[in-house]
Amino acid sequence: MEIRQLRHFLALAEEGTFTRAARRELIVQSGLSSSIRALEKDLGVDLYVKGTRPLRLTAEGMALVPIARSAVRSVDSAYEVVSEVSERLVGRLRIGTFTHIEHLIPLAAVLARLATRFPRLELTITQLAWTDRLESVASGGLDCAIASVSGTLPSGVEAVRLAAESFVLMGHRSHPLRRAAAITLRDLDGERFVETPAHWEVRSHLDRLFQQAGVDYRHVAEADDWTLAVELVTHNAGLAFVPEGLARQEHQQAGRDIWYHRLDDILIERHIDFVLPKGHAATPAARVLKSELLDAAPSEGLRDAHEP
Repeated sequence: MEIRQLRHFLALAEEGTFTRAARRELIVQSGLSSSIRALEKDLGVDLYVKGTRPLRLTAEGMALVPIARSAVRSVDSAYEVVSEVSERLVGRLRIGTFTHIEHLIPLAAVLARLATRFPRLELTITQLAWTDRLESVASGGLDCAIASVSGTLPSGVEAVRLAAESFVLMGHRSHPLRRAAAITLRDLDGERFVETPAHWEVRSHLDRLFQQAGVDYRHVAEADDWTLAVELVTHNAGLAFVPEGLARQEHQQAGRDIWYHRLDDILIERHIDFVLPKGHAATPAARVLKSELLDAAPSEGLRDAHEP
């Protein structure tokens, strides 16, 4: 039994003739007759009295009418609900992100536009470690995430590059390296550092670089907030690697006793990627957010990251 057969049967029952029923359903009369015969064969009964004018339903046909109406109404409701979620965006959009990306990606502005356009869409924004963000998208705990992807993605997840940004070395103005014409990784041997938590992707990357270069450094503080890390550098707690946009912003503030410099022998960079489940596993809201962020991203950031 197919839903179209029930639609054709209802049209026949309500219109009273095959001609009017076929016109209503936008099919030829022979097609409607074949559909009704197939339904009768499937049910094993006659649904209308053959050869009667006007058309008269059998007892079985009359019994089927309310059931058919209910079935067709349920299917129509299913299509409406799916269409509403897909086109109007309702429900919840769970997003994982991290701090200090607004100078690269206007996430807040884009989310605000979505909230205005789709008032029945509820936004939930969570800050998690980068590995937790990726795993949460893969497991369904998050619908999407802003992350810095540098390795292999979990199965069933894809990422698109939104932007990229260099990390720079930041220090207090009294530090001798301020006057250096060039700074290399080996120049940092024995220096004091303010660092991010070990589970942050940039910290893992920097630890590998220091270890591979045989550079020994002193760990004096760990901050899980870029603003606090900059404040510690401002008060001469140690050096720190920070996003260049943040360093430039802080350096421009009056009274900031800091400097920043790129390393001359190595590029340290973070990528800003949008991560979501592959294909139709992604929610309609996540796909819309991806499109909006790509439109808002800087043109040089529109490179595919881990899309197949």
